[in-house]
Amino acid sequence: MPYDPVLAAIATATNEALTEHVWNYDTTDGDPVTDIAAGLTRAASEFITAADMLTRALTQVADLCRRNLVTVTGHATVYPGTLRSDATGLNQLIERFDHHRETLLTLYGLWRRHRPTSRDLRRHHLLVQPYDPDHGMVTLATDETGLAWFVVADPTATAAYGLTTLGGVIGSIWSSRDGWQATAFTDPTHRNTPQAHQLPPAADEHAACRALLRWWAFQQTPNGAGRTPADLTPDQRAALIA
Repeated sequence: MPYDPVLAAIATATNEALTEHVWNYDTTDGDPVTDIAAGLTRAASEFITAADMLTRALTQVADLCRRNLVTVTGHATVYPGTLRSDATGLNQLIERFDHHRETLLTLYGLWRRHRPTSRDLRRHHLLVQPYDPDHGMVTLATDETGLAWFVVADPTATAAYGLTTLGGVIGSIWSSRDGWQATAFTDPTHRNTPQAHQLPPAADEHAACRALLRWWAFQQTPNGAGRTPADLTPDQRAALIA
């Protein structure tokens, strides 16, 4: 799991990308929303514990199943009693996990009715693939015009797209008449120079960020080094913004 279970559950259920438990900063005395935040903090802790217990149990059962597979294929025998008892305990842990996940998401929904996910409107986070934290997230920060967003991919995103050398800005995105436009660069001072590459417009901001990641992954291949978006075939251009 690339992120802690709380952040992953929220991302999967709501499509909201968080890098920390932001409700922990909600500490204003006498504010009813603060009470919700406190309950959310407890729910998050309980959910992490439930997720850890379920993960360990699933790992143990998986190992037991692998060992039983060896005995079945090698000695034509099995140990069903152990499997049955482990399955019973696993079902209980799954029920506990589901209960704490539902509680967490309910309280998060209540808290979000009153609070934003970011305390800085000029900066927020976005899942690269909607509702799927496995593809990582990017940080978007406005440039000096307030119209475009600089894009920085986190380690999960760079790993998911096969990037090995990038660790900072990968470009910028902005909304245009044709869709979400992305410009690829690794140094903001190069964004208006030939060292920057304007990519085909994408349907939304998620797709524009994926295009940036795919472009830099392509640039790291032998076939991509030194090429520009104008060199791409129509199929390659379409795949870039898929």
